[in-house]
Amino acid sequence: MQSSEKLSIESQALITLACAVAYFYAYQLNGHYFEWFEFSQGVNWLYLPSGLRLLFVLLLTHMGALGIVLGSIAINYMFGAPDAHVFNLGTALISGGSPYLARFIAIRFFQLDTGLSGLNGKAFFKITVLFALSNALLHQIWFFGIDKTDNAITSALVMAVGDWFGTVLVLACASLLIRTVKSFRHIKP
Repeated sequence: MQSSEKLSIESQALITLACAVAYFYAYQLNGHYFEWFEFSQGVNWLYLPSGLRLLFVLLLTHMGALGIVLGSIAINYMFGAPDAHVFNLGTALISGGSPYLARFIAIRFFQLDTGLSGLNGKAFFKITVLFALSNALLHQIWFFGIDKTDNAITSALVMAVGDWFGTVLVLACASLLIRTVKSFRHIKP
């Protein structure tokens, strides 16, 4: 991927919009297949969109984060309370901001290369755990602060587990897809 400085504003806008659309439909897909796996409102034992959150932010940085914010706004207004503007916008900002924060922490404290070179299983594990914990804690602090959760600690733990499982599943599928594409490129007709 080219750095965002080399991309036109139109290209950046299209990438951001594509992230928003993908995140929106991943939410719907997750609800369709895993609604029965929901612990409480907004807390799932398996949450596939969380994997897209981290993947988009790791690969696309601010464009991915903004796409997640926009997708989350659409989700909150279409499937939540359309008149709960503070809740909808706050939740969207946390949805896009938490993976960006996790990326920043990983770069700062885990020495994650911004080009993502040298990533191994141990580094991915650290990043996925960091992301799942930061996302769950920020969401649950927000939900607790605006009185949207009965048990912030239990919900944070379940959300962290669901985010982690969703992230690992999405990243594993993305890795498998990349390896498959690379192997087909090496096959000569």
